[in-house]
Amino acid sequence: MGAGHYLPINSAASHKISSSFVVSCSLLLLVLHLVGESSGLRLTSMNAPPVADLRDGMELDCHFDMGTEDLYAVKWYKDDHEFFRYMPHRRPNTMLFPVAGIHLEPSGTDCRQNRCKIRLENLSRAYSGGAYRCEISSEAPAFRLASETHNVIVAALPRSEPKIEGLASSYLEGDTVSAKCISDFADPEPILSWKINDQEPAANDIIGSSSTEPDSNGLVSRSITLRFPIERKASRGNSIEIRCESALPGVPIPKQITSLSVLVRNPNDPQVINNQKLHWSTNGVAKRPHRSFHIAWTVIWVVVVKWSIARILK
Repeated sequence: MGAGHYLPINSAASHKISSSFVVSCSLLLLVLHLVGESSGLRLTSMNAPPVADLRDGMELDCHFDMGTEDLYAVKWYKDDHEFFRYMPHRRPNTMLFPVAGIHLEPSGTDCRQNRCKIRLENLSRAYSGGAYRCEISSEAPAFRLASETHNVIVAALPRSEPKIEGLASSYLEGDTVSAKCISDFADPEPILSWKINDQEPAANDIIGSSSTEPDSNGLVSRSITLRFPIERKASRGNSIEIRCESALPGVPIPKQITSLSVLVRNPNDPQVINNQKLHWSTNGVAKRPHRSFHIAWTVIWVVVVKWSIARILK
């Protein structure tokens, strides 16, 4: 091979080398990225209730993993307004900022290198609900940020199911059922509804609804009255199910339900007829006189007869 001559380069081989180089570089960058992620700040979980009862307070908890980095600060926000900050390298290491509806309970605060838990008290439905965010930041030179946001609705939840009052255990066909459903105290005001055998009652079967005056906490109870005639064809076999449902508007919790079953009897059933006869003989004008009643009348009759005879003999 003379001077100035070069070996020819196969284009296919050159393309193969270039592709392998690109793939190797990509894998290297991916590994470096994963190593950096695994050794750096990660927010592992944030806990906040979707619905908080204003009478119970609320706990917010944030867990994180710093990896090889140092914690700079943990900040809590409500609707993008910072209200709490934890900085482990400062003294004092906590700071509070005034935000409407936020009242921190000092004994409920627990912030460390891997978590920051706070507790709020004296909640207000008007001001304490909103978007809560936990934000973690690391020290130089990384200056990483990690955050998570949860929405919280504040309400006063009913603590018991609605009550149904006024129902008898059984009715005759054609009888009129009258029942009242009463909700527990809550805020916002509960919405009540009736079901008869899973069906909505007619509009004219709902004869009244009312609300109580707000109590000392601003909570309200509501009641609604149902009245309708019972028919055998509307019953399931020999019974009918009456159900009251209570819901809170704008609050994502399951409805509270109370249901009762009542027996529906046919007036021509032998047992009903016998019961009616017994009721008539016990309480009606045709009841049989008691034995003592007969004895009393006999004594009076004898006395009257003797008195009459004595008058005649005189």
